[in-house]
Amino acid sequence: MEYIQQFKDFTSDDLMKLIKLCPHTELIQCLTKEWNGKPPSLSFGLAILHLFSTDMKKVGIKLLQEVNKGGRDAIEYLMINDPFCSLERWQEMANVCLQNGFDKLSNNIMSILRSQAGVTEISEEDDTVNLMEHVFW
Repeated sequence: MEYIQQFKDFTSDDLMKLIKLCPHTELIQCLTKEWNGKPPSLSFGLAILHLFSTDMKKVGIKLLQEVNKGGRDAIEYLMINDPFCSLERWQEMANVCLQNGFDKLSNNIMSILRSQAGVTEISEEDDTVNLMEHVFW
């Protein structure tokens, strides 16, 4: 990791190509963690989304499972401290997990999303909800 960190000419595109060519959990975790007080070379959330978009869902889900082993706080820390990956993108990740049979992982991510201040979940089936109702009264 130290060797990669020394080369500041690597772009995030270069690193995304690297993880696609070498999708090892250890490498991706190294690239997405702080090192010597410096920010990560790569956004964890964007790395997962990139893996999902390049037919490498199993690798992305495996990474999420590894983080999930650290408990709710580990995933929440990543979600809150990743300035390049919005909460909406985390919801996309939760949906991919759910679609691929990883219900518990999806539920953990969604639970954290629901607990964030200012986040309100509106069910699509609830036809009594009218977001614009206040405008017309």
